[in-house]
Amino acid sequence: MSIIKNAIDSIQIGIEDYQDTDDRRSVSAIRNISAGILLLYKEKLCQLSPEDNKELLIKQNIRPIQNDEGEIVFEGKGHKTVDVQSIKERFKSLKVTVDWTRFDEINKLRNELEHYYTSQSPDAVREIVAKSFLLIRDFLSDNLELDPQETLGQDAWSTLLEVSDVYTAEEKACQSTIDAIDWKYNSVKDALKYLRCESCHSSLIEAPDSSDSYPSINLHCKSCDNDFTFDEVVEQCIDDSLAGEAIYNAMNGGESPYDTCLSCDQSTFIHEEGKCVACEYELEYTSCEMCGEGLGLEDQYNEGKCGYCQYRWEKVMAE
Repeated sequence: MSIIKNAIDSIQIGIEDYQDTDDRRSVSAIRNISAGILLLYKEKLCQLSPEDNKELLIKQNIRPIQNDEGEIVFEGKGHKTVDVQSIKERFKSLKVTVDWTRFDEINKLRNELEHYYTSQSPDAVREIVAKSFLLIRDFLSDNLELDPQETLGQDAWSTLLEVSDVYTAEEKACQSTIDAIDWKYNSVKDALKYLRCESCHSSLIEAPDSSDSYPSINLHCKSCDNDFTFDEVVEQCIDDSLAGEAIYNAMNGGESPYDTCLSCDQSTFIHEEGKCVACEYELEYTSCEMCGEGLGLEDQYNEGKCGYCQYRWEKVMAE
């Protein structure tokens, strides 16, 4: 059976799982649709592989060998096929365009549902199905040059289209209430795309009262009817938003864009903002009283001195 046939079968079965009224089939739906998307990506790698070895680029390990004519060619070693990271790297070098931001978002939510799924998560499941629809449609059309409607079949296509349209309408309505709030900080506005219900992980969150004052903003989940406040989830939003940048900076000798607040002990002190976006704690000391050097979060324990001046001061006092 071909990879493309497996891919379409997996997506179609996932859609059938989604349509089933048995809640247990919801996670199965996500697994099958996600697996189908990855198989579509592997099909593209097969298409780009050499004519004499059409599965070369889906092999995890590729090595150079010398053929009978003395030419250097490549062969796949072992049975292990490419993982997501390898697909990303090969697509990048082969100039195959994929919306990886959307894929990573779907993949992350899928992993969360694998561990935390409850019957109260219908819109979290629908979100994955809706966002998967765009990836599937675009990749079939733009990269595999196939007609999505014809390839998936009318039933599967109609379901994906309906789910996407309904979810998009609800998402737009929720977003309009979020946009009406004064979020005060740019870093918080950027992090709102990671705003999710702690109970069901849906992103269909509304802010019922536009007059609420930051950070105690009342929120309501349209999926499971859970009520909560933004200060309960601000740390998670910031972490999801900035963790990637923090890791990149650490690997390249840079500083983290955020840190643990000295006042509320949450990972919500944003260096660019110069304050904690959860409790709004600000630096008590901003410049060294001895040398005028700017002070950071780690210098606050020195009571107005930078690390070097504090060292000198302690040395003088010890004498």
